[in-house]
Amino acid sequence: MYTTSRTPAPARPSAADTVYGVLKARILDGELAGGDMVGEQALADELGVSRTPVREAIGRLQAEGWLRVHPRRGAVVTPVSPTERQDVLDARLLLETYGVRAAVDRGTTGTLTARLHEHLDAQRRAQGAGDLDASTEADADFHSTLAAAAGNGVLDGAFAMIRERHRRMTARALWRGDDIGRQVLTDHEHLIGLVEAGDCDGFATALAEHLRVHA
Repeated sequence: MYTTSRTPAPARPSAADTVYGVLKARILDGELAGGDMVGEQALADELGVSRTPVREAIGRLQAEGWLRVHPRRGAVVTPVSPTERQDVLDARLLLETYGVRAAVDRGTTGTLTARLHEHLDAQRRAQGAGDLDASTEADADFHSTLAAAAGNGVLDGAFAMIRERHRRMTARALWRGDDIGRQVLTDHEHLIGLVEAGDCDGFATALAEHLRVHA
């Protein structure tokens, strides 16, 4: 007698996971700015859940540094510090350049540039369609691929956190101008060329300027 195995259905996210995702997205996209209050009951009513998962989500975001919980006041969105932008850009420059140097040392620049071209093509399509979300996501994927070229899982985790902080600071505002979008594509084409040439120093210089102007 034969039996047919069934693929288990993917687990549905818990109520706390859902609240966490909604709340974090609003912080990262700038819908909730630094200093804004998070109303537990209002959020629970909006999402159709009890206050318990809202409190769980707030606790997670507090542990990650996105919220501060004050007794008798509630949760407040943590403001961006005056030095955070430069700290984030310095960290990105360090990790992305390190990824390219590692790829050059290992002789894997062909694989890296192929993936970068895929993300660049995705950016072009998104900009042509006027899809702001897809454009910013493709841009983030482009830079994450540079850092991931190091093949270091610990650094991948660090870059993921940096990527979120950078997303919050820009809040997609820079992508609203067509001229900026076109220049970013041009910059990315130039960066890919430097990777293909194995010019690590030239890449570091070009990336620093790209981040200074557009990040």
